[in-house]
Amino acid sequence: MGKLTDKLERAEKGAGQPLGFGGAAKRESIAPLLLLGAVAAGDAVQAGVVTASEIDGALLTGAGNAKKAALNSTTKALGDTLFGVWTDEGQAEEAGGADFQVFSSDATPAGALSGEGRTLVMQVQPELPDSLLRTIDQLPVDGFLVALDAPLTVAQLMRLARVRGATSKRLLVHLDALPAKADAEQLRDAGAAALIVDAAGQTADAFRETLAMLRELPHKSPRQRDRERSGATVPQPSFGAARSAPPPPPDDDDDWDDD
Repeated sequence: MGKLTDKLERAEKGAGQPLGFGGAAKRESIAPLLLLGAVAAGDAVQAGVVTASEIDGALLTGAGNAKKAALNSTTKALGDTLFGVWTDEGQAEEAGGADFQVFSSDATPAGALSGEGRTLVMQVQPELPDSLLRTIDQLPVDGFLVALDAPLTVAQLMRLARVRGATSKRLLVHLDALPAKADAEQLRDAGAAALIVDAAGQTADAFRETLAMLRELPHKSPRQRDRERSGATVPQPSFGAARSAPPPPPDDDDDWDDD
């Protein structure tokens, strides 16, 4: 299991790492949404911003077209930061040191999706026809990425909900700007598991502030908790009741007098 998958699982459970020793140890707060920075392959400055911010990881964009030297310089600037690569077509092998891979093209050879212990994410266009969108949950990938425009609108949420309704796998959302708290709450409620935000034009402080905001979010909204409580109290028909015999028909003899 990759490090990204491990972080996503801990975020779902809301379980952070213990800080300190003994009974007084406190657990590190963990956000319901991971935060990653999208870094252009070959841009050491963007990589440095993500590393300094200490967010959950980085995603190298344009990795499929970048020269090896450019990739090496970027990964060196990332240091120990968890990172993945985003290419057009999926690759059978990960770039050196990458923990996960995102691919966009449905022309990717099927053989590139094979392999044990790899974390694969496919970008999905919400505008896919229904007949194709219904098939994505059967693909051998670990999750799907949806790109949304800022600012977040109802139309954008509808696009995300269309993909969410087609799969039970994790959804990663790519944004071109850091989200406000209200937008982050809506993305959480819509089923997003991680936010990937372009590092271009951002600062380490801005990323840190957004990460702190995400860590303060409850893992479930009051509306979600209310739905769970109301759903738990709704009586369900028992199997026996559903198969109980129908009442006997009326006795037709009552309609006739004896001669």
